Amino acid sequence: MLDHVLDQRCDDLYRAAEAEDAPRFLATLQDLWERTEESDAPIANALLVRLCGLFDRLPPGLGARLSVMSGAMVENGADPAPLVDPVVAGLCDALEHSAEFARAWRAVTDRRLPEPGPEDRVVLGAARVLSGPFGLPGRFGLGRRLPFARALDLAAGWAIAEDWSAAATTVLQRSAAIRTDLSRRPRLAAAVAATEEDRPDLWCLPRLLAVLDDEPLIVLHRPTGRAYAMTIGGIGDNFQLATLLAHVLNGHVPLTVPHPSWVAAATDGPVEPETGPIVARFDLRDATGESLPPAGRPAAIPLLDGHRVLVLDEPSHRHTWNIGRTYPMMRPSITLDRVLPEEEARMWSSRVAPGP
Repeated sequence: MLDHVLDQRCDDLYRAAEAEDAPRFLATLQDLWERTEESDAPIANALLVRLCGLFDRLPPGLGARLSVMSGAMVENGADPAPLVDPVVAGLCDALEHSAEFARAWRAVTDRRLPEPGPEDRVVLGAARVLSGPFGLPGRFGLGRRLPFARALDLAAGWAIAEDWSAAATTVLQRSAAIRTDLSRRPRLAAAVAATEEDRPDLWCLPRLLAVLDDEPLIVLHRPTGRAYAMTIGGIGDNFQLATLLAHVLNGHVPLTVPHPSWVAAATDGPVEPETGPIVARFDLRDATGESLPPAGRPAAIPLLDGHRVLVLDEPSHRHTWNIGRTYPMMRPSITLDRVLPEEEARMWSSRVAPGP
């Protein structure tokens, strides 16, 4: 339940949206943020529900700014559920406009795609390139210039996609259920794929949508021949996976125990351990014998008869990294479900490529 002052400020936001008064809307939004930045969960949740009712009333640019504040509230602990659908809708619109912007840009100019930016001058400049003076044709007469209003819409989508993406990456980090839901939405998948090459600044989106949750994993420790059935979730990359495996397998296989600060950095502590860089305890390989890149994703571990199989070798050299997890808000899970019997471990070991 919101107090009277916050309720009034929300009413002011709705009135500014109705009047299409962007400066008043942004000023009121900033005031609300300053009043509620450190609010407890019930107030933050109630406020977010009211804010989410505004998205359908706003033009895309203001919606993108609202999504940034709403994402920050989720980052501070508000329930992300009300934000999911409006953010996905706004993000898809912005990404689809971005993909069309890139196609139209290449049709009319040989210049590099502009750096995305929210400044009006950047958007206007890009729109003028797409529309051209006096409706002139595109380069070599092959590309058709766009009406200025359409060009402006596409340029704005190109500019604001980063804001929508920031909110989306926040809600994706906060919930495995949300990741599962969004990874199955075909419009979102198509929009992300259409812009992945042209928008490397949005790299978090495809990676978070590919995060595995509640995923079985067979882990073979080649030096001992032992094997383990595990379940993983919320792990952003193989750096993080390697740390968590060393932690879980401590006592099961011979290894130098990872420092507690490394484990904390890979789970829910400061992402940069105070004790210095994290040191690899294993080389990671897939069942075909290929080395897994440390910056790669667990989702890229190939399947062997429907199972992801990971092989652990002794480290071939000293490999270190400084960040325990790429996504600070995403909490990983890794459980050792069972130690495989010797016969089952030998069966799996016989099916993977020999060691280096």
